[in-house]
Amino acid sequence: MGLRIKKIKTRQYYYLELNYRILETAKKFSKYLGAKKPTTQKLKLIENEFKDELIKKLTDKDYDCNLISKDDFIKAALFRDLFYKKYKSLTPTKRRKYDFDSTIMFTLTTLTTEDVEVNLEDVINAYEKNKNLNIKEQISKNMINAIEKIKENKAVTLEYILGLHSLIMNNFESKTPGLIRNKQVKIHKTDKDHPLSIEITYKPPHYSTILSKLTEFVGWLNKSELNPIEKSALAHYKLYLIHPFLDGNKRTCRLIFNKILLNHCFPLINISNQRDRYFEKLLESTEKQDPCPFVQFAKEEYLLQVKKFLTGKK
Repeated sequence: MGLRIKKIKTRQYYYLELNYRILETAKKFSKYLGAKKPTTQKLKLIENEFKDELIKKLTDKDYDCNLISKDDFIKAALFRDLFYKKYKSLTPTKRRKYDFDSTIMFTLTTLTTEDVEVNLEDVINAYEKNKNLNIKEQISKNMINAIEKIKENKAVTLEYILGLHSLIMNNFESKTPGLIRNKQVKIHKTDKDHPLSIEITYKPPHYSTILSKLTEFVGWLNKSELNPIEKSALAHYKLYLIHPFLDGNKRTCRLIFNKILLNHCFPLINISNQRDRYFEKLLESTEKQDPCPFVQFAKEEYLLQVKKFLTGKK
């Protein structure tokens, strides 16, 4: 934030300036304050209101910011605009290649993150085939189909969440596709200094409460005025705490995370791309029942991946 003075003849006029570094460019926004210098307290109020105006200007929405700052969300929105500017400038062939690559890598990463033994060839085969799939290709095909589903402009309902789970577990009846778990589950994490996984202190809710908790979650999701970056990460965190399924909880969470981004015109983000940090921050937030570490991680990962697309870096 800066207070800029503009002199015209013998008079001084004050402007509030906000600067955001977007790659190698400084994006500046200015607001006229008048001929009287505002007090420090008044300037802070004006600055806060100006940021609200910028958020509305950039997104056409009056979003709230709780766990990330308004400055962070403004930057996220500016990067989003640059992302789509570059994406739309691509030739149709290059655009199709980007869509293909992002779907393939999202599928591969989100499955291998959970130690599902699929490789790049399995995923590509699944993308290209519609029948005669082996087990690894079928698992991959299910995720590819789910990615296509979240690109549809539909609201997230209880039925939608169950349908996503049914899709990713399609043809694997032992995984109870689309069904809420009917027994208690535990959450474990891997200890690098210990050969076995360790149960964390957080206990997911009893299975008898899952339906009501999912209903409450959907209600929150569709009423919340949080900005999409924070809302998507918080939705992932909240749904993970509920742990509604016997298997595929994190996959479903990552799909819902991206569904929210896509519904608000933000790009698909491969949130588990950095596997170790993803698990570290998710489990840290889960054990502490504090969403802040995971929300901050999600924000940083969003900015990192958009920057890589814009700069062409791998």
